[in-house]
Amino acid sequence: MVVLRDEFYFEPRCIGSSGNIRWYGEVYNTPELQQHSEETVYIRDNGKELFIYKLSSDDCEEVHKIKAVFTLVCKVKKYSDKWRYGRKNE
Repeated sequence: MVVLRDEFYFEPRCIGSSGNIRWYGEVYNTPELQQHSEETVYIRDNGKELFIYKLSSDDCEEVHKIKAVFTLVCKVKKYSDKWRYGRKNE
């Protein structure tokens, strides 16, 4: 199975107890992240910025149909724009 990842893919990560989050060899820390320490967040990466979301609700509306609502926690400018989801930007 091939997983295609683009800027609409949500990658789960756990924020450390000090408010740090690791993203492909780099460590990010913002006041917003510190407020969510030790929580799981979901990251979108457009190559230039990280969009960090929390899962606000996860409801099963029908059998085999799930509605998930993500809320933006913060946007973080990446240190390097050469990589996206661990892959080289083209």
